[in-house]
Amino acid sequence: MTILSPAAGPRSDRRPGVALPAAALIVLPVLVAAAAVVVHRSTGRFWGDLAVYRAAAIAAAGGDGRLYDITHRGVDGIVLGFTYPPFAVLLLQPLAYVGASTGIGIWSLASVVALSAVVRASLRAAGAGTGAGAVLLGTVALLPVFPVAGHLQVGQVGLFLMLIVLLDLTGEPGSRWRGLGVGIAAGIKLTPLIFVGYLLCLRRWRAAGVALAGFAATVGLGFAWRPVDSVRFWGGGLFDTARVTGDPRTVLNQSLHGALARLGDTADVRAVWLPLAALTAVAGIVVAVRCVRAGDQFLGVLACATTGLLVSPVSWHHHWVWCVPALVLLVVRGRRAGDRGAVVAGALLWTGFVASAAWTLVGLRGADLHFRGVELLHTNLYVLVGFVALGWLALRPSGGRTGVDGTEGRVR
Repeated sequence: MTILSPAAGPRSDRRPGVALPAAALIVLPVLVAAAAVVVHRSTGRFWGDLAVYRAAAIAAAGGDGRLYDITHRGVDGIVLGFTYPPFAVLLLQPLAYVGASTGIGIWSLASVVALSAVVRASLRAAGAGTGAGAVLLGTVALLPVFPVAGHLQVGQVGLFLMLIVLLDLTGEPGSRWRGLGVGIAAGIKLTPLIFVGYLLCLRRWRAAGVALAGFAATVGLGFAWRPVDSVRFWGGGLFDTARVTGDPRTVLNQSLHGALARLGDTADVRAVWLPLAALTAVAGIVVAVRCVRAGDQFLGVLACATTGLLVSPVSWHHHWVWCVPALVLLVVRGRRAGDRGAVVAGALLWTGFVASAAWTLVGLRGADLHFRGVELLHTNLYVLVGFVALGWLALRPSGGRTGVDGTEGRVR
């Protein structure tokens, strides 16, 4: 029998404690990817958005001028079209050269890796440790929340875009390239452009300029690669709301516009929505800037992201993956400061975001979209959470730091 010296004991104990979570972080994405492939091959369901991305990649590989003619009919009968800029398809080209199941496996694996990276970036931005155990625990706990599960189910880009923006805006302080991630993310999907306004309101002129330059570069690359498709998109296609499929009243549209549409008998709420959305945008950015001025850059980024989700005409459930860093922040704050309120809020929000998967049991069109009473509370959960969060940030006393310093960018 081998007897370990006292000095050797702790080291041997620590190694499995580090190695096992690290190994699990490698195995977990592989298991999720394998499960996704099995489900797809046995049912043929789900991954409708990824099917559109693959069809767009195949169309673009075949030549110019075809990208915005492709459609994909999902198993529920909804016809989906491609709505992103041509630059996005340039990045999606590898999907044109693999089969559907292979693409689903790769996308699912990359999505779980991105989720783990978001958890790690959020822990760092919140001033917590970023060990493999903490990252693994966060990843496993956040996989079942409906925005993340929805991302995996349809094959979306939200986790990747969030990771790019989060690394950019909470990364190395004083970086000359700050804003580039925002610009690239906006070149893939336009919604991250709200962060340019956020940077401008913070008077971070260089970062805003870098973001706009990065965005312009993606537009230029799109024109160089597929000029006809670029003219179609930037010449008016991006304003074609008919291409954004689905009734705005569907419970899966968790935006202010969707909430207003669910209040009445008609989806035509534009006259009310536009001024309310403008007011929400201004108020939300003011709150985000206030967070940064109070020394909390991480919270400012989350407030800006929440504002963007609320004011967008359509914010599908899987767009709300920004709940991931928000939940991480609540847990870190609760543990570090002994804040029971943060712990309770985090537990309630996690439960709500997991339970909202029940929305898939609700009809998505026609008479099923008329909600009354308590139904309006549960079918507008994310919208209510967003407004309550912004309201709380607006009313709370300033000065509490929870992560990255807003002036120096130091991790506390």
